[in-house]
Amino acid sequence: MRKYLGIIMGGYSSEYQVSINSGNNIFNAIDRKKYEVFGLEINQNGNKAWDEHKNEIEFNETNMTVNKNGQDIKLDLLFNLVHGHPGEDGTLAMKWENAGIPYSSSAPGPSALTFHKAWTNGVVSRMGAKVPKAILIDTKADIKSLKSELSDFKLPLFIKPSRAGSSFGITKIQSLGNLNDSIKIASKEDNSIIIEEGVLGIELACGLMKIKNEIKILGITEIISKNEFFDYESKYSGLSEEITPANISVDNSFEISNISKSLYKKLNLKGFCRFDFILPENNPAVLIEINTVPGMTLESIIPKQLKKINLSLEEFTNLLAEEVLENGKNRNFPGIF
Repeated sequence: MRKYLGIIMGGYSSEYQVSINSGNNIFNAIDRKKYEVFGLEINQNGNKAWDEHKNEIEFNETNMTVNKNGQDIKLDLLFNLVHGHPGEDGTLAMKWENAGIPYSSSAPGPSALTFHKAWTNGVVSRMGAKVPKAILIDTKADIKSLKSELSDFKLPLFIKPSRAGSSFGITKIQSLGNLNDSIKIASKEDNSIIIEEGVLGIELACGLMKIKNEIKILGITEIISKNEFFDYESKYSGLSEEITPANISVDNSFEISNISKSLYKKLNLKGFCRFDFILPENNPAVLIEINTVPGMTLESIIPKQLKKINLSLEEFTNLLAEEVLENGKNRNFPGIF
């Protein structure tokens, strides 16, 4: 008998449409011989759901059931494709824990931590990872005092919302005179803002996941943006060149892989993730972000990495589902970490 698999997508952040695209891409890849799949969308105006034939059905988010032909069906597992709030920050994971449904992403605690860029930097730096020099501010920060505090930072600077993805709200500035405008842009996404010293070097993305209790590297991709940095337009409008495997040395590939695997394990992450780095010339790699619900659209990095290792999306989702179900057997619900 087939298992009931829900693909949840949408959300309440600027990443809503990216999430919808990711969710639909994965929905279409599910092995129908093994799983009866349901699409589940959450948005600001309510929820929507559909069966594997795209017929509209009812979905109860509280107890995570779908109603098909008058029958309430409890889902056996969930694939989380909700980028940003409330899927990537652990909010929904609390509900899934209480409902006792295994899911593909990390537990609430690690999700909340890694979704906050400044918190992540503080923790992983104590685990041995190198991160950019940065300060954390809120939207009411005094600009004059802030400029003084940033006087010993090397330009350019990156102004980022602490809790947002797909490069929404990020600006790169070459002058402190642009600081106020950049903070306003970031504040549209979050009231907690991180200001980072820019790191010059090769931009890299490392995809990884746990398969049969072993952390596997899916690929290391070199990113060459045609814009000033790898912004939303570069990611989703074809304004970047992505090279997999990256044109870096064996030693550098080993370093990136080891840092990613080590942090995945130490942070107790689950499912598939993407670790983003800058590799300066003749310096250790600098971690700039951890994505615990990375993009899975046709334009996204991990699906392209899977193609390079000849792993189809159907095979990938089968492996992911097996890992989720195994985690579910080995856990006592609810669990925060």
